[in-house]
Amino acid sequence: MINNNPEILAKLYGLFLYKKKDIIAIQKKLSIDEILERHGNANKLVVPPDSKLMEKTLADSYELLLELVGDLILVQENLSINSNPILEVKYQSNETSVTISLKEIFNLLMYLEDNIIAIQNELGIIGYSNGERAEKVNENVRAQF
Repeated sequence: MINNNPEILAKLYGLFLYKKKDIIAIQKKLSIDEILERHGNANKLVVPPDSKLMEKTLADSYELLLELVGDLILVQENLSINSNPILEVKYQSNETSVTISLKEIFNLLMYLEDNIIAIQNELGIIGYSNGERAEKVNENVRAQF
């Protein structure tokens, strides 16, 4: 079953770590990271070793997703952008769920990614999430040479 496959769960958790890189880059661009550091809430990326990554569960990925949504809400408030209501409800319920499905997490990931890309576009950041845009910029730079 997919929900119990350690390789898939490790990849999912790794994907959320990439989303965290995007959010950290946004926070740095807005100097939110400095505010977080002053309050002792520095948003640091801690990547577990591969052996620990293989131990991650669906609930671990969901917990990280909620953390990312919380970080993104802070950014959206800073930019006066409305957040996705579905993500906001999930964040405010703040339930760690052992019954969450992979499909539900995937749907929430798509909402999260849409929000990240919208903010990156607003700020002119080329990040991990908007690779298509990065490819287009890369093509334009090559054409200029």
